[in-house]
Amino acid sequence: MKTLILCDFDGTISVRDMTYVLVTRFASGDWESIDRDFREGKISSKEAYARIAKMLNGDQSGALRFIDEHSDIDPFFSSFYQYCREKGMDIKIVSDGLDFYIRRILEIHHLTEIPFYANATHFREEGGIDISFPCSEDECGLCGTCKKKIIQIHRGEYDSIFFIGNGFSDRCGAREADFTFAKQSLYTYCVEQDITCHFFKDFGDILNDLKKQIHGIIFDLDGTLIESYEAIFLALKECFQYFGKEIFPFHDLRKYLKADLEATLSQFFTPEEMNQGIPIMRKKYEEVYLDKTHFLEGAKEVLDALYSDGVALGIASNKFGRFSRGAIQHLGVLHYFKSVLGAGDVPKNKPFPDMIHSALKEMDLPPKEAIFVGDTLTDIEAGKQAGVDVYALPSGFYSKKELSREKPKRLLNNLQELTRIAKNPLSRPL
Repeated sequence: MKTLILCDFDGTISVRDMTYVLVTRFASGDWESIDRDFREGKISSKEAYARIAKMLNGDQSGALRFIDEHSDIDPFFSSFYQYCREKGMDIKIVSDGLDFYIRRILEIHHLTEIPFYANATHFREEGGIDISFPCSEDECGLCGTCKKKIIQIHRGEYDSIFFIGNGFSDRCGAREADFTFAKQSLYTYCVEQDITCHFFKDFGDILNDLKKQIHGIIFDLDGTLIESYEAIFLALKECFQYFGKEIFPFHDLRKYLKADLEATLSQFFTPEEMNQGIPIMRKKYEEVYLDKTHFLEGAKEVLDALYSDGVALGIASNKFGRFSRGAIQHLGVLHYFKSVLGAGDVPKNKPFPDMIHSALKEMDLPPKEAIFVGDTLTDIEAGKQAGVDVYALPSGFYSKKELSREKPKRLLNNLQELTRIAKNPLSRPL
């Protein structure tokens, strides 16, 4: 399978947006308003470059000396590039920046064999530069280098095309590619546009993603695999009635449920009342939870498929451990799981990593070979602290946008995606 990875340069390979750095140093006049108009989508990058070029001072030698002083790249890019070469994956740079500084920075880091597409610069003898756009697309004209067009040009040569980027000029590339790695404003855009992507902070993350083999999946329980909100509400109601308090309406339950039972009850009761109320609530919950718990849509089928494929399965839930195991046993899938842990089974509940660490130990897996699937911000924090990639599912309390603020590795559209992801972590929904 032949793979091409197209990678943005400014702020992605280079640690800085080099065009912005250069303009800050060498431009005079109100270039900030031009830059602002471009970033707000009011003008194209071609128009922005044309305007700003008239404000640029200095000569080529001075600009190159300045580049030499600001030539840092992502510390993991070289090892990422070497791995791709070893695996036969082609790397090409697609940039809406300027060719002269890309060429110079690649020279400094001994990476000149990497092909790149960028806007062309010509330094005038009297000072200043002219900029042309050999990779633009007249149909759109928004960017000097049309990354969508470049992907389309290479379609016939490759089985898969991955895209890596961070900003405004990367949007069309992200939409056109088979899979996207995104950070900064591109990640936000991908979430808003339902473009499947992996969040990355550096090329070390992407390198790990390319190497990733999923041998185990740990699930949160409530809101991820099962729905037991009616049972939770009835148990809470019993606690409220014991203290002579009126409970909120059922439709407000999600607003008040927190990371664990103690955090939920602390909103309404004193510490002394909580000590009395927790056993009352658990007693009522035990009476009703089996009859009031069911699988979320598609969850049973996904578990069937994963178990049949030999994927090790675990559960890490802030539901009381005995109830977690009881629910899974009642639903007929307890034997699918190598580990089922809940509140009371480890020293600290999520968002602390104890539960996930214990699950991994029982599943006999290192963190890099597993993923954690959950539906809350608490789940994302717990997975990150445990060193496990988190795949967030917007099925419970939080929307995709809310979950994305905590930067999980991936946002799922539904549980069914996991059957394909387990076989190919970089697969895109059909």
